[in-house]
Amino acid sequence: MKVLSRYGTRKSSGDLAIRDEWMDCDAVLIGRSTACDIRLTDPRILLEHARVTVRSNEVYVETVGEGSMSVNGNMVDLAKVSELDVLQIGPFQVIIEPNKGDSDLTISVELINPLGDELENLKSRANIGIKSIGISKRKWSWAAALTVLAVALFWPMVISWFVPEPLVNVEQADTYDAVVTPTEFWTSGGISAAHKFFGESCEVCHEKPFIPVQDTACLTCHQSIEHHTDPVHFPTASFDGDKCQSCHKEHQGNQTVARNDQDFCVDCHADLTGQEPTTMLRNVQDFGTDHPEFLPSVVVDPALRQMSREKSMSGPDLPTENSGLTFPHADHLRKSGVRHPTEGIVELGCRTCHVPDEGNVSMLPIDFDRHCHQCHTLTFDLQLPDRELVHGQPEELFMQVSDIYNATALRGGYEEPDAPVIVRRRPGTPLKETDRVAARNWAEEKSAQILSGRFGKGQCGECHSVVDNPTTGVWTVEPVYITEKWFPKSTFDHGSHSEVGCLSCHAVDTSEKSSDVLMPAIEVCQSCHGGEVASNRVPSTCITCHDFHIDGMKPMRPEKSAASQTGSRLAVVDPDALRHVTSVSP
Repeated sequence: MKVLSRYGTRKSSGDLAIRDEWMDCDAVLIGRSTACDIRLTDPRILLEHARVTVRSNEVYVETVGEGSMSVNGNMVDLAKVSELDVLQIGPFQVIIEPNKGDSDLTISVELINPLGDELENLKSRANIGIKSIGISKRKWSWAAALTVLAVALFWPMVISWFVPEPLVNVEQADTYDAVVTPTEFWTSGGISAAHKFFGESCEVCHEKPFIPVQDTACLTCHQSIEHHTDPVHFPTASFDGDKCQSCHKEHQGNQTVARNDQDFCVDCHADLTGQEPTTMLRNVQDFGTDHPEFLPSVVVDPALRQMSREKSMSGPDLPTENSGLTFPHADHLRKSGVRHPTEGIVELGCRTCHVPDEGNVSMLPIDFDRHCHQCHTLTFDLQLPDRELVHGQPEELFMQVSDIYNATALRGGYEEPDAPVIVRRRPGTPLKETDRVAARNWAEEKSAQILSGRFGKGQCGECHSVVDNPTTGVWTVEPVYITEKWFPKSTFDHGSHSEVGCLSCHAVDTSEKSSDVLMPAIEVCQSCHGGEVASNRVPSTCITCHDFHIDGMKPMRPEKSAASQTGSRLAVVDPDALRHVTSVSP
């Protein structure tokens, strides 16, 4: 509504001077605070004293907090008022006047009970000034300023002149923190662990005295730091004008220099869809109470390597993956065990195939020769027990089988009873031309029999999707493409979860289809992890699972702004003096 407030001031002549102010607001807040719509600057008024509202074309006035007021001489906390009604709020008279012009509400204010000389009388009776102890403010100010200069500037300079900063070798490095240097008088806090190796050389970062650290100093080492996202498509994430130190605070001790508080991310991501309508991400405020369900990235077309990220890990329509493989986890994790070709019945576990990488963060890729071949041998002929089918492209397989049986037919000695005599002959016996033709015909028939039978097409079909090719008239294997990371925008450390069994998060023991996406829903993670202020869960912020600078993005600061363009400063570390760093210019 449109409100006109009229402030009246009495002149010495008794005339009333009026000052009009217009405002647009839903309710008129009256008080001493600068946030109030009508500000009454008097110590007898509360910061927020009263509120005037219009409801159904009726004007209501009510007190706020411990405020008090009267309407037409009657003390009230809430009252409906009409035109020309008089409100007494402390020393002020407030009148609801007839509307002026196009105003929806007109309020006049006049101070009718000034504080007068009461304050001056009180000050005259109180001896609370600094003069009461006999020293003026100016002398105290000079004394304090000189003391600060002596302690913070002159004294460290004197010490540094007579006691040079020590060079510390490798043997002394572990005890160097106990050494107090003159510059420590000026530092605002300890150096982070990542910067300790040059932390004693202030000029590496502070290029000019009394000037804040500039981005060029940071880019000497961090020139390739990536963007948070593509700023061309998402302008709000460009961070133009923000300096490195806006987010990375040094001199906080051994803490990380990167911000990891939840508010840092929520400032944008609480209403991300409103700021960036084209984003596929969803709004989030707290992992424990306001975080969307996980959306895994799954393969929908292995031939085109096409991915989809549309279905969540909860609900009736779960995501499925078409990787081109056929692999039932449940068959391999039977409690009764599985049959091994040479070792009998063996019991398999998750770590039989899924091996952590060196950092114990992620899992190494599954490899047929390393993980599958010991159980799934590719033998195909009892008469050739030492030969196995090649595990590769179908074209290689067809050529291999044809070469094997052509060589066997020409060599002889193949002992299968149904084979022709010319193939079963003693190895090395010479062949006539007619015999060669018969041997080659048998080899072609035998190759086709193996490839289309249980040990060729059937054996490949145990793990792969095999289809007949109408163009060539032979079968082929569909391409295989396995998702490397179902949640590519997140990070997860298996090492820190080593005490939790695999089945606690991955329901693999009941999975009968390779299309199952065996990743946990958010409720599984929330059973242990909560938001930043969680008291009965592991407190977790956005940075716990998400990186800010994204791999593959362009540098956040272009190379032209790097220190190399304006005269770089290169930190050189002497291996015999870990703390001694010098700066050189090319």
